[in-house]
Amino acid sequence: MTCTRVLIVSPVRQTPEILQEHLRSLERLDSTGLELEYLFWDDNSVEESSVLLCNFSQRYPDRTCLICALRPSQQSTAHSWSDQNVWHVAQMKDIALQKAVEGRYDAVFLIDSDLVLHPNTLQQLLSTEKEIVANLFWTRWQDDGPALPQVWLSDSYTLYEQNVGEQLSEQERTQRINRFLQQLRKPGLYQVGGLGACTLIRRSALLAGVKFEKIGNLSLWGEDRHFCVRAAALGIPLFVDTHYPAYHIYRPSDLAGGQAFNRGEGEQAGITISLCMIVKNEEETLSRCLACVQDLVDEIIVVDTGSTDNTRGDAELYDARWYEYEWQDDFASARNFAFSKATKEYILWLDADDVIEEPDRMRFRELKKNLTSEVHYVSMPYQLAFDGAGRPTFSVRRNRLVRRDRNFRWIGVVHEYLEVGGVGQSSDVAVKHRKARSSSDRNLNIYRRLEQQGVEMTARELYYFGNELRDHGHHAEAIEKYQAFLATGNGWIEDNISACLSSADCYSALGDREKQLRMLLRSLEYDMPRAECCCRLGSYYLSEQQYEKAIFWYKSATQVSSPTEQVGFVDLSCWTWLPHLQLCVCYDRLGQLEIAHFHNEQAYLYNNSHPSILQNRKYLQARLEERKTGSEV
Repeated sequence: MTCTRVLIVSPVRQTPEILQEHLRSLERLDSTGLELEYLFWDDNSVEESSVLLCNFSQRYPDRTCLICALRPSQQSTAHSWSDQNVWHVAQMKDIALQKAVEGRYDAVFLIDSDLVLHPNTLQQLLSTEKEIVANLFWTRWQDDGPALPQVWLSDSYTLYEQNVGEQLSEQERTQRINRFLQQLRKPGLYQVGGLGACTLIRRSALLAGVKFEKIGNLSLWGEDRHFCVRAAALGIPLFVDTHYPAYHIYRPSDLAGGQAFNRGEGEQAGITISLCMIVKNEEETLSRCLACVQDLVDEIIVVDTGSTDNTRGDAELYDARWYEYEWQDDFASARNFAFSKATKEYILWLDADDVIEEPDRMRFRELKKNLTSEVHYVSMPYQLAFDGAGRPTFSVRRNRLVRRDRNFRWIGVVHEYLEVGGVGQSSDVAVKHRKARSSSDRNLNIYRRLEQQGVEMTARELYYFGNELRDHGHHAEAIEKYQAFLATGNGWIEDNISACLSSADCYSALGDREKQLRMLLRSLEYDMPRAECCCRLGSYYLSEQQYEKAIFWYKSATQVSSPTEQVGFVDLSCWTWLPHLQLCVCYDRLGQLEIAHFHNEQAYLYNNSHPSILQNRKYLQARLEERKTGSEV
């Protein structure tokens, strides 16, 4: 079998401690089916680092070429680069590329000497079969700053997509940057506009003419940018592989992490997690919750707000740390107290009637293993309702896992939320809410007391006060609170839309059809239509027997796109089977049986157990057969 010949190239001007970890990681690379050779440019100012390179070359005398720098560099081992230094390194790299062409190597792997590689790195990069592909790594350029990648999308270091002439607000730019960073957190292969420092270059790209030489009419700083521009001009796309991120020892304080990475601890240990809960009389559900997460977390903290049943006994079965907390009609205060007792790197929060089931438990293990400390918070789907087959019908995203040292706080006496910031990540690990008992009027009573005390409520509190009033059948009062909430102009988009829809429900219950329609239409003012809005308008016109209008809105529900990272409540039926089922009803009443049958079959693809869909199949098949028989006669 012919081996793939790879020349590993590293220009070296490095402290001995960091260089030692770099060289160790090169020796750990999986070389199955590969013929590896090394070319080091010894540009060191510290003799001990040069000795390390000499020792490495003596261990692999037939596979190592050690070259002294072309001329002394004035750059120190710190991260201070002059223009002269940059093009000094570019010249070294280009000579290495030429040697690879002359030596008929299949690929060159250019890597900076402060990187520590995962053993599978080279095999993974080669498996992509891309002409130019970088292996991802993250760097926190400032001690208190976020970790950022060594790849970008355009220009010098732009981390968001922007069309020519497109104007973006600061919020839109931030959202797009976060979207790109979150994508890189997921193992995969992605096309980028710029890369460097850890790059595999195939022979075909070398022969095409890629190099690091300065482009005279280009003002971008850095040899990697000139390399990327030249590659783009040659029609060679750039990619980054994120399966095995390298560890960047950017500063001396990163050295211990690099050493642990080389020992394999970074591959297996993962983060540590504290589970924090607040409870009261939860003996019906607490054991079920703890049983499904006890092997996923590293400590369990249970804060009790006044239980009189065996909740404590159930908690102690799972070695939970138990704390008593005097209830103050303030959920945020209780949750912040629970968070204060955590000792691990990350905090996970759950309620006693929440569960994580398979296959989400398996996904959680992978998340725990692979999550890096650069991520400050992780959001997860929270599934609140289910159909007869156990499929989720109502879901919302919640910030579920947070880094403890960020000191994120809970806000709100009722319907509290966790205020987060920094670098976030979206996970597909779903938490399921398996309610065991009906809701009480506790939350409503808290809001009533706040109102009686003359407390000025925030926009969010007004919104949730309205929800509590609606849920308890106080429709006129609920409308007042929703109107007050909307009048503040401070609500989240999803809450604004939801307030309109809930107001419409309340007007419907009060028999005011005109105002019901007015609020349904108002829901469209805040953003692009949601499928929930379209379905509710469809339902309104269907009840009015205005089938053409109903069809318009139900069709719209099947065509709208879900907002990226939607944080509000999502009625999944409106985004899947429900509009098709209702279109079936509308077309049947218009006598268009074939179209009715088509939409019912579309609904069946999403939900093959719903009784109405199953009944419609029998009904429409019979009607269509009857029509066919009649036409034949």
